[in-house]
Amino acid sequence: MLEEFRYDEWANPLTGNLVTYLIPMAVNLPLFEVGHTVTPTPLNEMGVKGIGEAATVGSTPAIQNAVVDALSHLGIEHLDMPLTAGRVWEAIHR
Repeated sequence: MLEEFRYDEWANPLTGNLVTYLIPMAVNLPLFEVGHTVTPTPLNEMGVKGIGEAATVGSTPAIQNAVVDALSHLGIEHLDMPLTAGRVWEAIHR
């Protein structure tokens, strides 16, 4: 929601460190519970399988679409990512 690579007119990065490249912190997150599901595969002796970050891929567009839906009564049909507070504010005031 906050992460964005920005560059100046000469293609120099403006977000080259963790001060200028905003990453979510604990205060930016809602409370949540973590659960684990174990489903071994019968296709190998160890019963292991890989998934990577597949479970988190859909969360960003889901939040983006929810915000656009919440603002649709104002005629807002699209907001570019990242969904920063400044972009939402500007869209509301346009």
